[in-house]
Amino acid sequence: MIPVAPDASRVRDSLLVPQRASRFGFDARLQTRRLVGAGLSALALLLGALAPTMAHADCDPSDRDIANHVMTYSGQLGERNPLRLVLRPTSGGKLEGRYANASSQSDTYLTGKLEAKSRLHLTEFDAGGMPRATFEGEFASNDDVNRQRGPSSTCEVISGQWKDLRSGRSVPFELALSSIQSGKIDHLYGIAGVNDDETVNRAATQFRKGVLDDRRDVVAQSIRYPLHVSLRGKTFVLRNPKSLLARYNEIFTDGYVRTIGAAVPRLMFARDQGVMLGDGAVWFDATGRVIGLNRS
Repeated sequence: MIPVAPDASRVRDSLLVPQRASRFGFDARLQTRRLVGAGLSALALLLGALAPTMAHADCDPSDRDIANHVMTYSGQLGERNPLRLVLRPTSGGKLEGRYANASSQSDTYLTGKLEAKSRLHLTEFDAGGMPRATFEGEFASNDDVNRQRGPSSTCEVISGQWKDLRSGRSVPFELALSSIQSGKIDHLYGIAGVNDDETVNRAATQFRKGVLDDRRDVVAQSIRYPLHVSLRGKTFVLRNPKSLLARYNEIFTDGYVRTIGAAVPRLMFARDQGVMLGDGAVWFDATGRVIGLNRS
């Protein structure tokens, strides 16, 4: 949070000294002005030091780590709407993409462009192919984020405004790069042996809903057994739905349920081991069965 500066008049009033009706009155007023100036300068320096640094950053689609790859971003649209966005650079600074939120039944198709390696313009379309909304944003380099993650990708953070072209309503968004992977934008899970991405998307959506609704029967039937689960530093083998239900409360704690609820069950990261929900909270196999529950 950026600190809010105190009202300038209060700072000024606190530094004023009583005026004396004497030959030293001019000196007193001069000293007052100097004190006020010094106080405000110090305040400005303090606020500058406390505020996080956000600077524009270049995102070069021709970079060898980005070209011909799919970039996946995770973040928020507004305050309570988790979002996943995938982008694939094409020739001439053009972009194709898709996005989804936690309640999406399908992906929303996007096209756009990148200007001056920093300004992002994306347009989404309705079922009839008409423009429906836009994402207008900029790539930024956050010094605080960079210090935590080490060397930063120049395409790491996007922030800006999503705008409904019909109502004119605007909502802020902020997204952070979560992965860069090979593959097709319309078939992200091929590396995991998945034939149809929607099969895994539907399974992940059903599992997530079962967890949030406390439908333990649905959750138990979503798992491929046997399943190894770590609890209190020990590994337990769940061999069937009955053994899962016996430890259900130990596994699906309030914190773990919140983690699953915050994840978007579409446009997920995939590798040869499977498809990952969120930051690895749950892993699915090529048929959509749960093969990993990571509670850490």
